[in-house]
Amino acid sequence: MWEQLDPGLIKKIRAKLEEELSKKEIETIQYWLEELNKVYNRHREIITLQNAIKELSNRMQNRIRALKEKI
Repeated sequence: MWEQLDPGLIKKIRAKLEEELSKKEIETIQYWLEELNKVYNRHREIITLQNAIKELSNRMQNRIRALKEKI
C-alpha cells in the first residue's frame, strides 16, 4: 500500500504527525509541571510534601492505566 503513495505525501504526513506528537508531548509535560508546582507551593514540610508527591504519583499511574485500556 505504501508503495503506491507519493513519497512527498508520505513525507508531509510524517512531518505533520511528528508535529502533532510534539505538541501533545509539550501539553502533557506542561500539565504535569503545573501539577508539580502546585504541590511544591502548597507544602513546606517534608512529610506533607512526601504525601503530596505520592498522591501525584498515584494520579499519574491511574492516568497511564486508563490510557492503556483505550489502546
